[in-house]
Amino acid sequence: MKLLKIAAFAVLLLTGGGAIAVEHPGAIPKDDNCSSCHADKSRGKSVHSAMAGPCGVCHLVQTRGDMTTMSLMMPKERICFACHEEAAALRLHAPAKDKMCVDCHDSHSSNQKMLLRKLSDLGNSVPRS
Repeated sequence: MKLLKIAAFAVLLLTGGGAIAVEHPGAIPKDDNCSSCHADKSRGKSVHSAMAGPCGVCHLVQTRGDMTTMSLMMPKERICFACHEEAAALRLHAPAKDKMCVDCHDSHSSNQKMLLRKLSDLGNSVPRS
């Protein structure tokens, strides 16, 4: 199963993931340290473990000339499940059925526990029976 996930991630990586790209000002060198400008993404009471790795784990950065675009490696509805077990999330966490983790959880960091965007999101995490 893990090999299947890795293969699916590789296919999405090679195809650009189909995620919408956003413009980032200026050209970004290949090995640039994103946290030099985006330090707030790795601060807070709860910091996603992916923040210890390179941004390219989740983000695709493409620079052409003086224009850089950034997109997710795969659609927003799927990216969390590249690392997090989908079956367990669906079984234990009711909001996961909609596959929109980032509606309640910040993908980088938060001042709330469990990367919650706000504490009121905690009420939505009741396990299904």
